[in-house]
Amino acid sequence: MQENGKERRQMKEDKDDDFFSEEDDELFGEHLLRFLVKKYPNPDRIGCPDTGIIRDIAFRRKVTPENLGKVTSHILKCSECIWDALAYVEEYRKTKKESEE
Repeated sequence: MQENGKERRQMKEDKDDDFFSEEDDELFGEHLLRFLVKKYPNPDRIGCPDTGIIRDIAFRRKVTPENLGKVTSHILKCSECIWDALAYVEEYRKTKKESEE
């Protein structure tokens, strides 16, 4: 199916406009996090992967595709692992920032 000029212009305009502002994006992330943490409590850490692999993912280390899929699927359904992942991401950011200075 061919696009006409008007459709191409509209697609370009849509790409130029940000759907969310930075503030909206941050707010969306906060709401999503609160939802996931409340929806998926796991205080007994049933089925949780070793925190080392969560850290490896956060630090962008090589993880097998099979492990990456299993672990990320679990993290999205486990509030304790969400908190672990967020803490490791923050640690990674600090480490990276310090190494760049």
